[in-house]
Amino acid sequence: MKSHIRAKSHTRSKLFQAIACSMLVAATPLAALAAQPLPANSLGLGTHCATASTAAERATCYTRKLADLKLSAHGEQLFSNNAATTNVPVVATYTETATLGDPDSWKTDEFLQDWGLAAMNAHHAYARGLSGSGIMLGVVDSGVGFSHDEFAGKQNVAITMANFQDDGTLCPEGRNFGAAACFNTRGDEVQIEYVRFHESVPENIRNIILNGPYVKPGLNYNSHGTHVAGTIAANRDGSGMHGVAFGANFASARMFHDTIREWRRTATGYSVLDIASRPGPDPVAFTNVFNDMAAAGVRAVNHSWGYTVQFYRGEELDPYYNAPSWQEDWDAFSKGALDTGMIHVWAAGNIRTAPPAGQYPIAGLTATLPRYIPEIEKYWLSVVNVRPNTSGQGDAYVLSSGSMKCGASMDWCISAPGTLINSSVMGGTIEGELITNADGSYTLNIMGENPTSEYADYSGTSMATPHVTGALALLFERYPYLTNAQVRDVLLTTATDLGEAGVDDVYGWGMVNLQKAIEGYGQFRVDTEVDMVSAAGGTHWWNDSNVWDVWTNDISGAAFSFTSSAGGWL
Repeated sequence: MKSHIRAKSHTRSKLFQAIACSMLVAATPLAALAAQPLPANSLGLGTHCATASTAAERATCYTRKLADLKLSAHGEQLFSNNAATTNVPVVATYTETATLGDPDSWKTDEFLQDWGLAAMNAHHAYARGLSGSGIMLGVVDSGVGFSHDEFAGKQNVAITMANFQDDGTLCPEGRNFGAAACFNTRGDEVQIEYVRFHESVPENIRNIILNGPYVKPGLNYNSHGTHVAGTIAANRDGSGMHGVAFGANFASARMFHDTIREWRRTATGYSVLDIASRPGPDPVAFTNVFNDMAAAGVRAVNHSWGYTVQFYRGEELDPYYNAPSWQEDWDAFSKGALDTGMIHVWAAGNIRTAPPAGQYPIAGLTATLPRYIPEIEKYWLSVVNVRPNTSGQGDAYVLSSGSMKCGASMDWCISAPGTLINSSVMGGTIEGELITNADGSYTLNIMGENPTSEYADYSGTSMATPHVTGALALLFERYPYLTNAQVRDVLLTTATDLGEAGVDDVYGWGMVNLQKAIEGYGQFRVDTEVDMVSAAGGTHWWNDSNVWDVWTNDISGAAFSFTSSAGGWL
């Protein structure tokens, strides 16, 4: 049996989440139901997936596990007047009009498309000749549309992410669904979402869905990863918008399988539900991705995703960290830092259910993992979403109403722009068919694609996180003699304080401030040893050839020692 469809990819469809948005038909048709959080004392994690004897049993185990802690992108599209601009042409011969030493000259129309660039003072870094050139970053997300005009000419790398079968070989490529389906994706292939109406949905309900702000039937691209990658590294080419580190390249891994869902009648109304289970990556797949990224020269990995459980106190996370069936997951993430030295930048998470009055949920499991594994802390960042403060009182930026706060991750947490961020998305048409196989499984057969380069505004900690990853790229270029962990400390200790004085559980260290970050440390958090093996990146305002760098910030904190095995001076 085949269900054939040709449809335009709608940039306004709801972004990927493991939790389907439930809809009611009542006095107010299709009112959204909130997903319920999983109580910390109701783990339900089952046995360790590694003990399963077959691939099918392991798949069932991980499906159950992911049903308990829902994987989700920490950002989604919000509509605005400039939510989508279709088919903006590439400017083939772009000539930079901005000048070194003049930060304001970098505030072009393209720059201003993302208000976050000015909010982080990125123009000051650009005026020092920094763009992220020569830096490789990582994106673990829903896949990135490498064909988007904003990535033209880049040396980006597509990473294969796959589980192993019982015979030791990688799962084959394919868009298959069901208990025995095997996970294999490529980072340059954008996740595809298929939605249809179940035959039981009546015509009047179909019309409400088709004409309202609801998930539409058809084949759509999930542009979450493309949007994230654009914020990190979209070209500065005179067209559209540009990324924080517009000169950087990235390696992309896709951790989300395609989805097949349908509108169905439920006990409470009409909801979009999965037609069949879909495979997901196991811990070994994550380990291999991190190793492949490190081999490609990646220095920081962007994780605009997490688990959609809401916590309010740090101790509520501990049962999950200590659960035996999650140890392989935590080990994979920690080794991805300890064995590679890469910085892992995590979205703190978005609020999914209304919190109790006066409370904000805290950053989630992955963002707060150093609570359980302290040795990874120097390679970790947790990111919350801030927006401009329009009240005229207090700090210039405040926590978005949809963002988790730093919570137990406050010591490695930073704030960044994440509300109504304009970036690259994929549009166009997809032609395909859903095949029902003899064993009851499904195959999504994609027969043709005609993608287009578009733009949209998204909001969430997913959008704040790539601002931080891009900022790290500028600082990696600025400080080629510092380790990845030391550059992370420069970013944290030069942030502009928000909220309560000092590091706090809402904003962490505060708002990214690249104007200060390019002038050296703000504080030595730990005893710090620097071996200056190369001169500072970017342009220099000093003339002494023996001086390889100058830091102008007032610096406090722990002990500092300096050497230069290559003969330079600080």
